[in-house]
Amino acid sequence: MNEKSPTIEEWRSLYQVAIEFKKLKPWEWMYDDDIFGVINPETGEICYCCIMGNLGGYFGIGAYLGSEGLNGILKLLSGEVDPEDPDNKYIQKCLMASFEDRDILLKEDRNVIKELGLKFRGRNEWPLFRNHTPGFFPWFINDKECRFLTHILGQAIHVSLMCRDDGKEILYHKDPLTFLTRVPELKNGEIEWHDEYIQVEPFTLKYPSFYMNDEVRIKRLQLLGKRKSSPWEIDTFFSPGPVKDDYRPYYPKIFMIIEQARGIILSCDMVKDIKKEGYKFIENFVNTIECLKMFPSRIYVKREETYYLLEDICKQLGINMEMTDELIRLQSARNDMTNFFNGYFND
Repeated sequence: MNEKSPTIEEWRSLYQVAIEFKKLKPWEWMYDDDIFGVINPETGEICYCCIMGNLGGYFGIGAYLGSEGLNGILKLLSGEVDPEDPDNKYIQKCLMASFEDRDILLKEDRNVIKELGLKFRGRNEWPLFRNHTPGFFPWFINDKECRFLTHILGQAIHVSLMCRDDGKEILYHKDPLTFLTRVPELKNGEIEWHDEYIQVEPFTLKYPSFYMNDEVRIKRLQLLGKRKSSPWEIDTFFSPGPVKDDYRPYYPKIFMIIEQARGIILSCDMVKDIKKEGYKFIENFVNTIECLKMFPSRIYVKREETYYLLEDICKQLGINMEMTDELIRLQSARNDMTNFFNGYFND
């Protein structure tokens, strides 16, 4: 990928404003649901910022990118998505500036700090900057993200001071999904910032769906529907362990089928991108039916993603599918997978 690392001067500007932000300790009066926007002077993209640390333990700021990033954090804050679902850590779309213990930083982070001649001591004192992209391992920021984070932290200082001095009422607007946003304007070669209330376009998740066009195979499969097995639990979820790529590690999307009665894993497959390669999961599903020579009496899924993935093929074959809040057998298998990966990485 053609991404440039920040220059030493870009790093210097970012660390300087991060140190200023840390000294201010805005989390003492700001909460993670006090959301405000900052527009990127270079691209016009809006990020939606949450200052974290009021509850202690984790200190920093998340800058959630666009309506997709905002949608993710709002669902988490509202409880619409289960905060215990491990997939939540794989779906964030944001730039993150946090303050960590030294052992959290990697060699690349410590090298920048050393080159800048900076020193940090103690817990939650070491600045860490990362890009979070859904489905990918948290990664080092590039030059453009470095410059944007520098603006974000500077405007976060400004907004948090306004909230401290004038009250947090300035953050709220009578219209839904409308946020106080810091807007840049170039004047005489310098960026000047002003406040606007900007309404967000609602974000709608689009799930892939795949239709099987092989009519002969469909008819052959339909004949197998005369025999029924116990219900199947099916889920699509991110692997708990990343896969190394040429540039940036990613979390594959896993497709798992479990026979509910006996808790047997009937099939398991994975792809890098379900939107592009989800058809492989449909092929896996069909192959499982052909191997067993029978249909499931019913299919249970818990995610909309899984439902829409299987919707067309289930209609073609006449298989009943239901949404449910919990997949007990599948969750147990997933927990075993997570424990295995945790043990592997700890070793």
